Amino acid sequence: MNKTSTRDLIKYAYNETRLNETVETRNAIDGDPLIEGEYKELLESMGTLDEIQMNPSDETIKAILKKAKHVKR
Repeated sequence: MNKTSTRDLIKYAYNETRLNETVETRNAIDGDPLIEGEYKELLESMGTLDEIQMNPSDETIKAILKKAKHVKR
């Protein structure tokens, strides 16, 4: 791996790299402040995504329940 890409960092962050890729990516993170910064931003974004709760609106729930009442069983 000559150049570490964002895709490489994502795979590394999700533990989806082979041993040689893991070593190369870790070395790139440790050896380049720009890559290290990008990796830290990625981890922060991943943490934010994990915190987000996606829920349907009340209107959507009401529409589903209304439709469900009219479905023949």
